[in-house]
Amino acid sequence: MSTFLIDENMPFLPIWNKQDFVHVTELPFIHFDTDIWAYAFENQLTIITKDSDFYFRYLSSQNYPKVVWIKTGNIKKNVLIELIRTIWKDIEEMLLKSSFIIITEDKIEQF
Repeated sequence: MSTFLIDENMPFLPIWNKQDFVHVTELPFIHFDTDIWAYAFENQLTIITKDSDFYFRYLSSQNYPKVVWIKTGNIKKNVLIELIRTIWKDIEEMLLKSSFIIITEDKIEQF
């Protein structure tokens, strides 16, 4: 059973194994951010995205899925892989208490 839903704007990184992670491109019925949001909420999945639209949707919603917003801008894939590899265990622990996490190159914020 998947735990995380990876947005189309995110590459599928090696640390995100197939067992716990599903990429939206594998779900033919998802066409819009609204579909991603609803599917994640209904299936208790955490969205992993680089899209700021999910931040604003989170702020204006009463019911929401958990979201990890990777707000690093355009960085090289190998730098992103190393960043995520280094902090992923911390992110998983934070998600036990937080519903929204923002990752930048130098800090992690949680709400």
